[in-house]
Amino acid sequence: MTPEFEVIEHATPAISKPTYLIVGLPDAGLVGSITTEFLIENYGLKEFGEVYSTKYIPPIMHVTDGIAKSPLRLYYSQSPGIIVFHAWTALPSNAIYPLAKLVVEYSKKYDVSKIISITGLPVQNRLEIDKPKAYWISNNAQLSVELEKTGLMEKFGDGYIAGPYAPILMESWRAGLDNFVIAVESFLDLPDPEASAVALEILSKYIGFKVDVSSLLQQAEEIRERIKGLMEQTKKELPSYTLGKPMTYT
Repeated sequence: MTPEFEVIEHATPAISKPTYLIVGLPDAGLVGSITTEFLIENYGLKEFGEVYSTKYIPPIMHVTDGIAKSPLRLYYSQSPGIIVFHAWTALPSNAIYPLAKLVVEYSKKYDVSKIISITGLPVQNRLEIDKPKAYWISNNAQLSVELEKTGLMEKFGDGYIAGPYAPILMESWRAGLDNFVIAVESFLDLPDPEASAVALEILSKYIGFKVDVSSLLQQAEEIRERIKGLMEQTKKELPSYTLGKPMTYT
């Protein structure tokens, strides 16, 4: 494993094939974080590992049922075969390249079929949009053809992607692993559960499981209030992720 991180597994997950690794890290609109947290809490994903780093993870512990744990943890579902990388805190910009390598190495360890990253696509007129659009970005031509055929999202086209998911695209391509990003129109610095609901619907159709996002939509305001602290942490890191550029733009 990547020497910058220590992964402690509390159990060995039994996962069916194909296996998908889903990455939910705090960035624009917390779209990825809200998506993976919803999966963890509503679809019986089991925690099986924690990631530690004195260099790259802030001195914060996430407390669950009175127990302090690493804020970067691993979860799984046996069927469909899903591994989730979920961060309960914002990560500093110097962590994103080492973390990308860790994601790729972990994908190899569990013979992952595809890495799926979920992010927000900040748009200025977000308040005027009832249901955000979703776009795909892939790391190779063959996967692009497959995603085009699904009709689940629009192709992102030409532009840039900055932030924590960019190095995962690069490192997975170097390793010969399929990786695509689901980018949903979102707010930049406000939690966007509605955008996460769109991502969840796409994810469920692609992987093949049933998802009911009604509770997510009904609790949108409650979620925004509950995770405003995480959004504040993330806002401080966003400029260093993007070097002054938008997170994702055409």
